[in-house]
Amino acid sequence: MGSMVIEGASGSASPAALACAREVEAYFQGVIEALDVVRSGLEDVCRRTPLLAADLVAAAHPLTRDLLAGLPLFGGGFVAAPGFLADHHLYLAWWQGEEQQLLAQSTVSGSGDPVDYSRVEWYRTPVETGRAHVTGPFVDYVCSDEYMLTTTVPVEVDGRIVGVVGADTLLDTFESLLLGAVREAGAAVVNQSFRVVLSADPRVPTGRLIAPEQRGALIPCGDLPLGVLVG
Repeated sequence: MGSMVIEGASGSASPAALACAREVEAYFQGVIEALDVVRSGLEDVCRRTPLLAADLVAAAHPLTRDLLAGLPLFGGGFVAAPGFLADHHLYLAWWQGEEQQLLAQSTVSGSGDPVDYSRVEWYRTPVETGRAHVTGPFVDYVCSDEYMLTTTVPVEVDGRIVGVVGADTLLDTFESLLLGAVREAGAAVVNQSFRVVLSADPRVPTGRLIAPEQRGALIPCGDLPLGVLVG
């Protein structure tokens, strides 16, 4: 059986399942609204020509510090479009971890080559669609080795995409916030590929792909690429 999308409050979904979908949407909408503040705060510096990494860091750091202080996030910041900065082709003004370490020019383990983030989902999708996106769950092998959900918003200045602002939510954090609602609904939160983000069933771990014949009804979490799967 394929999945059936239940729109809004109609359909056969239980109140608990609908409430779960609203909680997931509310959490990420809060992150997106906070990222919009960071995006707006960076518009002036992004108009400088030439723009150097040091100037970007100086502008982005206080904005990101406020972002990380206001929400239960593991990291966040601004990722420059390839070639946007005058002195670095690739650059992450991104702070992560308890010590809020600046990633800057992260390299691929073993090779030492700069991480080319231009093709990864959390960068590529918001740039291509012009909309906020949530990527995950995925293991952040480059930086933290943690299961992560990354929210990213494109930054457009004078008609040009100059990068994305984003924020990392640890899966452990998401679970601590949403597991109660997921259990109440007897459901699973899945991404657009039907990969499990969080499930009420311990036999269905994070990262598992739900086969088409095992899918029940899907309640969208607003416009996010996430849904609550029931049945």
